[in-house]
Amino acid sequence: MRNNPLILSVPALASFLIAGCAVTPTIQQVRPIDTDLSQYSALQVVVDGPEPVRKQRGYEITATELLKEFIASVAASGKFSTVGTEARTGKGLEARLTITEFNYVSGAGRGLFGVGGGQAILNVTMTLKDNETATVVGIVAAGHTANLGQGVASPVTSGQISAIAKELSSRLSGR
Repeated sequence: MRNNPLILSVPALASFLIAGCAVTPTIQQVRPIDTDLSQYSALQVVVDGPEPVRKQRGYEITATELLKEFIASVAASGKFSTVGTEARTGKGLEARLTITEFNYVSGAGRGLFGVGGGQAILNVTMTLKDNETATVVGIVAAGHTANLGQGVASPVTSGQISAIAKELSSRLSGR
C-alpha cells in the first residue's frame, strides 16, 4: 500500500489542479519606453483602478497582491535604489498600475466549483511618469483571460497577478 502509484499520484494531481496552468500575459507597448531609466534612482508604485473596478469583489486583494509582487520583483532587479509606495527625494519615477478590467477567481473557488467559479480576468496598464516634470515616459498594458476550456486547471487571479507583476517589472529592469 505504501508504494501504490494511484495513492502517490493523487497529491501531485491535486497540486496541479490547485495551481492551475501557466499564465502568459499579452503585452502591448501603448507608448514605448524611450527614456533611459538608469537616470532614475527611486521608483514610487501606485495601484489604482476606475471606480467601477474598485467596487468589484476581490479588488482590494488583487490590488494589494499586485502592489506587493510588483515591488518585490522590481526591488530584486536592483535597478532602483529605492522602490516603494512613498515618493522619495532624488530623481524619481512613478509607476502607476491601473487595473482596467478584472474578474476575481480564487484558488479555493476554482477547486470547489471548477469552471463554475468563473473566468479569471486581469488587465493592468502601467504608466511611467517622471516625478519632477510629470512627463509620461512610457505606457505598457498587460493582460490575461483564463481559458475555461482548461476546466479546473484554468488559471486563477493569483497566478495572473504574479505573471503580470513579473512581466511589467521586467520592462523596467530590462530582464
